Formats: sequence, C-alpha cells, structure tokens
Amino acid sequence: MNKNLIALWSVPIDSYLKPITLQEIAWKKELSSGRSSQYAHSRGYVREALSNILGIPALEIPLKSPPGLPPGLPEDMGCVSFSHCRDILLIGWSSHNIGVDIERSDRSIEAKKILDGFFKNEKKSLNDLEGMQLNSEVLKLWVRKEAAIKWQKGSIFNDLSKWNFKLETNILENKDYGYKLKSFFINYKNWYISVACSNNLEIDNPIICVY
Repeated sequence: MNKNLIALWSVPIDSYLKPITLQEIAWKKELSSGRSSQYAHSRGYVREALSNILGIPALEIPLKSPPGLPPGLPEDMGCVSFSHCRDILLIGWSSHNIGVDIERSDRSIEAKKILDGFFKNEKKSLNDLEGMQLNSEVLKLWVRKEAAIKWQKGSIFNDLSKWNFKLETNILENKDYGYKLKSFFINYKNWYISVACSNNLEIDNPIICVY
C-alpha cells in the first residue's frame, strides 16, 4: 500500500443506513432525532469505507467515534476524518493525519463578517470582491481552514482565525503552534471540498470515490 495514500468517498445523505456497533447505537439513542440519523448514517458509511481499504469487516474495525469528538483509529490503521453538508457525507482516510471538509458551493454565508472577524490575513486580497463572488471566495477559505482544524483536532471557535492560507503555494500555516499543512481544494459538482495533510508528504491530488 502507498504509504502516503489519501482516499476520499462521497455518500448522499439519503442513502440507506449501514450497520453500526452496539456502542454506536447506544450513543445514537442519546441524540436528537435529526442528529441521531446523521450519526448513524456517517458511522455506518465510515465503517464500510474503511472496510474496503483496510480489508477488515466493517463492524470489527476498532473505530472510536463518540458524538461531537474527532474519530480515532489505532495507530497502525491510519487516520480518518469526515464532514457533511445538507446532502453529502465526505469521508477521508490516510496513512497519516488528515482533515477534510465539505460545503455546498451555493451556500450563503455572512462573508463580510467572516472576512473581518476571522480571515484578517487574507482580507487584503479579497477586499475588492462583493456579493456572490465574495461569498464564494470566503467559503473556499472556510473549507480549507476547517479541514486544517480537523487535522489539528481543534475547534472552529478557538482556531479559525489562527490559520493563514497562502494562495500562491497552497500552504496553510498556524504560527501559534508551528503547523504548516498542504491544502488541497476540489470543486466537485455542487460542492467545495478541502483536504489538509502534512506539508512533508508527497501526495498527488486526491481522487473522490462516489457511492
């Protein structure tokens, strides 16, 4: 297996549910109805995706993924990250630490407020943009930075403003912690997708497998 492999899967949110473990069923029951369905959907398909790449039955994979916390695997099984928007689940796996994020490209956000409050280092290059063009460029930055925060296992509230993106190099930096990451961006159909991984890895652009 390629030591620097990144694998990505996209799964429609309305896909039928896959089996999850008894522990995950117990966690699922503690959630509201909307979050409960989302939790069951994501964990079932994460298990199936990992089963395909690791060659282990889905329910036997020692995935630790309680609600609201970053998912974890034993060190020799690589790293997994996932994200969802209203209609798609994105799953990412790598032999090294990874973070992924997805948003619909037509999502409307408060772009000016986000730019002023969190993206001050990138603000100068986007200051002349307005309307949908500004919305689109800020959203692209958002998915890049959220992927980095998932790589970091941090939080949007504490860490969003600490990541700086260098457009000309596709590098994300967090000088507070000394992190430097490679940032991949994919405009796939109706979605913006980003993958963050160590800048030291020699990895080509990831390819998405569609369920």
